[in-house]
Amino acid sequence: MNGPLAALLIEAMADSGLRVLKVGHAAAASERIPVIMPQLVILGGPIHAAELEMLTDRCVAVGAELVHGPTPDTDLRTFVQAAKSVANAKVKGAR
Repeated sequence: MNGPLAALLIEAMADSGLRVLKVGHAAAASERIPVIMPQLVILGGPIHAAELEMLTDRCVAVGAELVHGPTPDTDLRTFVQAAKSVANAKVKGAR
């Protein structure tokens, strides 16, 4: 995920108190999830079913919420606001 959406999400997650780590592909994310133990994983776009299954398994194992990226017809600000709401809930639940 790059461009304006990435910038908006990074800002929103920082406002929620979450550290942001961007990775380039599903394999890299799958390697890092058990180490970093994220609270939230946001997909930047469509991925193959096998990659989605792998990421879902890793997220479930560490208790992370998996959020699918926006579709082409999704309003980006609405998506960012929804992602921020999930992030805020995860932060409150971690306290």
